[in-house]
Amino acid sequence: MKFNSSILTLLVAALSAGASWGQLPVSPTSGIIQTALTASKSNLVAIPFPKSIPFEGTVSSVAGSVITLSGVTLPTLSNHSIYIATDVDPSDANGAYGRVLRITANTATTVTVEAAITPKLGDEFQILEQYTLETLLGTGNQATVQVLTGNSSGLSDIVYVESGGVFTGYWHDAGVTATDGWKTLAGALAPNVSIPFGKGLLINRKAGAARTLRVQGEALTGRFRAQTAASPAQNVVNNPFLVETPLIEAGLGVNSTAGSSALADLVYLEDAGTISGYWRKNNGNWYPISDATGTGPAVTTAVKIKPGKALLITDRNPNGVSIPQPFTE
Repeated sequence: MKFNSSILTLLVAALSAGASWGQLPVSPTSGIIQTALTASKSNLVAIPFPKSIPFEGTVSSVAGSVITLSGVTLPTLSNHSIYIATDVDPSDANGAYGRVLRITANTATTVTVEAAITPKLGDEFQILEQYTLETLLGTGNQATVQVLTGNSSGLSDIVYVESGGVFTGYWHDAGVTATDGWKTLAGALAPNVSIPFGKGLLINRKAGAARTLRVQGEALTGRFRAQTAASPAQNVVNNPFLVETPLIEAGLGVNSTAGSSALADLVYLEDAGTISGYWRKNNGNWYPISDATGTGPAVTTAVKIKPGKALLITDRNPNGVSIPQPFTE
């Protein structure tokens, strides 16, 4: 699959070394990325930016999955995640720095999230407004939708949203009746399907003209740590960063399980039409999954995680996936 990314706006001053630990930039940093979607191929697509970052503040207490927040008065949130944006105690390996979790309920000053986490008092947070299929890819007639539409799933691009290791496919019907719009593969209307920020998309393209996916929003400024489901599930993990990074320098080893190829986590990257898998041996080196014993050459810096591309992860000892911010760590 040919899959080119063109960065139109880069992060500059906000992505400073000090932002990772204890202090956020003065305001969120906006960006735009355009990614080519190749026809007749499966595209692993990252969503680098949340739609917006409407609220920021600090953590004042935590009790399991309920986090009390300071500095905000929240309305009812319907499609949002919380991101723990700083680390007031970097010596604590069990903190929540970089965690991004979906909000399942909230009050004016608390959020309940999908899993228990342990942020420290004083850690700064951001509330992320997530995209839906409509707000990211569009709806209406063919000219307003960023993927191929048709009057059946067989003639349309299929967009898969993964949650908890389960992939659900959707297609867009761009007809003119009240029953048109985003639908399940069975044909039922599916409005307002959320795209969790911890996830990317798997888009199976049909034949036809090339398409370009344009994403605009506000950028993260520190480590990204996504929730994953355990093997044998596969996870489409978002890549929120705009820097091309070699796999061996990307910091994935922080949370990935090393060992034999049968026990280690698997990381799949797509490049130029090929999806290739890798595992990390106890010696710290990465090897292609075709080298099950790790006796051949180790992966070099030529294998890269590219902007605009999601990662496909098999998490055999579910610790989540942690990607350090490539500007600062």
